[in-house]
Order: sequence, then structure tokens, then C-alpha cells
Amino acid sequence: MIRRSVLFGALAFALVLAPASARRESTPAFDHLETTWSTVTDYSMTIDAHEVLGDDSADNELHYAFKRPDRARLDVISGHQSGSTVVLDDGGDTVTAYMRAFPLFKKHGSVRDKDLTSLRGNGILMSNIDNLIACFGAHRRELHQVAGPVVEGEPTDEVLLPYEHVTCDADPDADRGIVTLDAIDVARDTGLIVMRKRYVGAEVVERWEISDYKLNSGLGDDDLS
Repeated sequence: MIRRSVLFGALAFALVLAPASARRESTPAFDHLETTWSTVTDYSMTIDAHEVLGDDSADNELHYAFKRPDRARLDVISGHQSGSTVVLDDGGDTVTAYMRAFPLFKKHGSVRDKDLTSLRGNGILMSNIDNLIACFGAHRRELHQVAGPVVEGEPTDEVLLPYEHVTCDADPDADRGIVTLDAIDVARDTGLIVMRKRYVGAEVVERWEISDYKLNSGLGDDDLS
């Protein structure tokens, strides 16, 4: 996992406290992301996720695949519920889950079912980059851009969304009214998100490092079941 400096943590915390009038509205990195993503019809990626809730923490490696408009599959590679798969049911609010070693034994539940989500309640909705872009785009005037870290050799720009009066549809219950800042690191070359962090004050409570993108690979329904 890549650790950010104390200096930037202080900057991010200061931004949460800054009035909206003091924030810049020019965010070319987000424009680049939107342009890149507008051509995507299906994608898959690996997510190395770290979460903190109170005195507990969790690390998971996930593989996520999505096909527009509403087909998605989340495989837990390591960590809590390792070996499990969660499939979104026809773009609705329910999912089907099973252990890959025993695919005939399936469990059906809500997208927010605590048994089918992470420590902080993140699941198949939160992993969807379409949802993330829609949320940031809906609050475009609140966005702020700063220089980001170098991630796996990729220079990035960081796009920050202060969570004052902000709630996005995919937010888990543990984040609503609690998270103060959402930050995405966008690779300058590709326009892809390579890291996402969510803050409570100065503390990073959720961090996803995203890699192994495969875009427009022709995913079929069988790949997402």
C-alpha cells in the first residue's frame, strides 16, 4: 500500500474547512477522466482495499468487472470472505453471492447486506466507477484539484470532493454524514483512477489502489455470473 505524506493529509484536512468560494473550480483531471470513461462499455480491474472502522481494520484484494448498463461481478481474492463472489441481479438492489468452490450454494440479499459487504459496508455498488464519476460530476462546482502522488510510476492529479452536504447513492451507511472528504488520484497519461481515499477529518478510513484495468474487452453475461 502506498502511504501519503503528513503534509498532504494536512492539506486535505484544511480543504474540508475552507469555504466553497475559496476553492478552485478548474479540474482538468476530472474532465480527462470523464472523456476516457465515455468510451468504456465494459471493464475489469483489481482493487487493493484498506478500511478502518473504530479500532478495527481490514485489507482485501478484489476483482471487479462491469458491463453497461447494469451487469457487475465482484470476486474477493483475499481477505474477509476470501473465495466468494457477489453478482448484481439485473442492475437492481439485490445480489446473488456464492463461494467459488461451491457455486451451487447461493445466497440472495440486499446490495447493503452486512454479510455481503466490507467492514465499512462497501460492496458491489461502491466499486462501480460509473457511480463514482456520476457523484463527482453532480458536485462539480465543489471539486478541487491538486498535484497527486506517483502511483506505480504513474504521475497523478488528485481531485478532491469535500463531503459538506454531500451524499452519493452508493455510499454505505457507515459513511453517510461521517466522511468529510473523497479523493481520487487520476493518472495523467491514461485518465484512469489509480487510487481513491475517503477521509474522516485527517484520517484516511478507506483507501483503494486500483490496477490491472482491462477496458472494452468484450465481457459477456457468462463472465458476470
